[in-house]
Amino acid sequence: MRILCLRSVWGIDPGHHLSYWAGWFPELKGKGYDGIEVKVNMLEQEDDYERLRQICDQLELEISVLAQTSPAPSIVPRQPGLNAEKHLARYREIIQQVKPLRPLVITFQSGQDDWNIEESIKFYVGTIKIDRELGVSGFVCHETHRSRSLFTPWVTRMILEAVPELRLTADFSHWMVVGERLLDDGEGDRMTMEAIVPHVSHIHARVGTTQAAQCPAPTHPDFKQERLCYERLWRSILKYQFEKNGPDALITFVPEYGPFPYHPFGSIKAYGDVADEEAQRLQSVFNEFTATLM
Repeated sequence: MRILCLRSVWGIDPGHHLSYWAGWFPELKGKGYDGIEVKVNMLEQEDDYERLRQICDQLELEISVLAQTSPAPSIVPRQPGLNAEKHLARYREIIQQVKPLRPLVITFQSGQDDWNIEESIKFYVGTIKIDRELGVSGFVCHETHRSRSLFTPWVTRMILEAVPELRLTADFSHWMVVGERLLDDGEGDRMTMEAIVPHVSHIHARVGTTQAAQCPAPTHPDFKQERLCYERLWRSILKYQFEKNGPDALITFVPEYGPFPYHPFGSIKAYGDVADEEAQRLQSVFNEFTATLM
C-alpha cells in the first residue's frame, strides 16, 4: 500500500517568483515528504504555475492543491445569493485553472453551511458531472470543513447517500469541534463514521480537540483520548482502502498544522515543527498498521 505524506505550505510566503519555496522544498524532500499542498489563492496563475511545476518536477515532489468555491467567511463576509449554480461556476473555473499543475489531489472547501440539504445535494451532483466532463474524476475531494456544506458528519452522511460518488478530504478536527465530543465515542456516531470512511481518499491529519480545531501538542498525555480517536479513524480509512484496492492502494495525507489563530497563542512549539514531527510519527504509525494488513 502506498502512503504519501505531503507538506502544507499554509502560512509560508512563497517569495518573489517562488524564491523562498525553491530554497525550502529541498529541505522538505530531505525530511521525507512526497509532495506539497498549496492553496490556489497563494499563486499567481500566469507567473507561478509553471515555476511551481518546474520546482516540484526537479525534486520529484507531487502537488496537491486546495481551493474554495467561495471565499472563507471567516475572512470575507459571506455575500447573499451564493447558490449552487454560482459555486459550480467557480468550481469549474478553478479546475480548468489548476489542471496545468497536474495535481495528484484537488481539495475543495465547497458549498455553504447555511444551504438546505437539497441545495447541497444539487451542488455536489453538479460537481460529479463537471469532474467527468473535465477528466478529473477521482482526483477531486471535498473537505469536511466548518462553514461548508460538509460541516458535520450527520449532514455529510445524508449528502453521501444522495451522491455516493463523492470523494472526501477528511479533516475530522472540524467535526470534533462542531460535535464537542469524540467522533466514535457512541454507537450512533460510530455508525455514521463507518458510513463516511469509504468515501475518503485524502486525509488532513490534524489532531484537534472538542474545543479547538488544532491541538498544540498531539502527543501530550492531556490530549491522549483525542489523538487515539483520530488514529482509530485514520486506520479505518487505510484498512478500507487496502481491502478495496489491495497492495496497490494509494492514500495521501497532510499533517495540516497552520499558524495563529489555528495554532494556540503562546505554544511552546512552532506550528511547522508540530507538522514535521507529526509527519514522521504518523508515517511510522501508518506503516506499522498497514504491515498487519498484508
